[in-house]
Amino acid sequence: MGSWDGHFAAVAPVGVVSMAAENATGGAVSGAEKDRLPVEKDEIVTENQKKYKLQSILGDGGYGTVFLSHDKETRVAVKTEKYSRSMLHIEVNVLKAANLASCKHFCDLMDYGSKKPDYVYVVMTLLGKDLHKLRSELPDRKFSLNTATKLGIQSLRACEELHKVGYISRDIKPGNFAPGLKENKQAKIIFMYDFGLARKYIDRNNNVLPSRKEIGWRGTTRYGSLNAHLRLDLGRRDDLESWFYMLVEMTRGTIPWRLVTDRTAVQKAKEAARGSGRQQFLFEVPSQYDKILSLIDALSFEATPDYNALCKLIEEVREEKQLREKECWDWEEETVSTTVTTVTSYSDKELRAKAEKSK
Repeated sequence: MGSWDGHFAAVAPVGVVSMAAENATGGAVSGAEKDRLPVEKDEIVTENQKKYKLQSILGDGGYGTVFLSHDKETRVAVKTEKYSRSMLHIEVNVLKAANLASCKHFCDLMDYGSKKPDYVYVVMTLLGKDLHKLRSELPDRKFSLNTATKLGIQSLRACEELHKVGYISRDIKPGNFAPGLKENKQAKIIFMYDFGLARKYIDRNNNVLPSRKEIGWRGTTRYGSLNAHLRLDLGRRDDLESWFYMLVEMTRGTIPWRLVTDRTAVQKAKEAARGSGRQQFLFEVPSQYDKILSLIDALSFEATPDYNALCKLIEEVREEKQLREKECWDWEEETVSTTVTTVTSYSDKELRAKAEKSK
């Protein structure tokens, strides 16, 4: 396993990195010359001389890039971020805690380290497409009730696992959940990932840290809790509120503020969803969803959510609709359906050709 060259605090401060770059080159370093991220075909060599050849880019953003690589015969994801901007130390801490607790819904932390003053890296389990992409690729951008409720249960259990190891996400959304890969025998498991905004919410004695009151915006506008809109400190209840918005969207295919970009307008829509707009918000979703929202809204900052009660309400939906027998995810059915159609079509042509020849 790699290291952060001593301690995590060295990863984040811009000033520290600038000085490190200056010392390494014997003079001032321009912005273009420092914080160089690796590129395709580069090779990362860890402290214990393990090598990861960076292949195709799986995703990138302002501060980092995720690459496909291999660990022996296993495909893995290598996440890299600019040294001066990286929050990967949080990711490492969360994954360490989750792996230690044998959490089901978290990637394995395989390796991590840094290449001063350019970038830090984390090697972890490779996952499939995220839930946002998977839903967007479906014909009506909507999961079946079977898939939506199974996703709801697994993503809720992922939140529970995160909370049990002492962290809150503060950015629960479909883009931060994805199924595992068939090659790893994890295709039926939904994983939570990307913990750049995660925060420890308990102290060393496992007591909930008191609210810091106003702290500024955290999260994603579409899924942020009402407390996030009020710039208040966030807790476990806020993760669950974001999870619920995600659940409704996965079930309905939309939420009333989906196309609204102004954060204040989104806040008003979420407030209306508790009153005059509640019927519109929960239109065509199971009646149990109304109860789930009420349970989440009743939680205090310090309260431990009753995850089992929330899961039981979703299981109730599945029982009412007799959804237990169906095992495939919607995206798996799509693949199977396409394959079958192609094969059948080809076979029909072949049969017709043979029939013509035999005439």
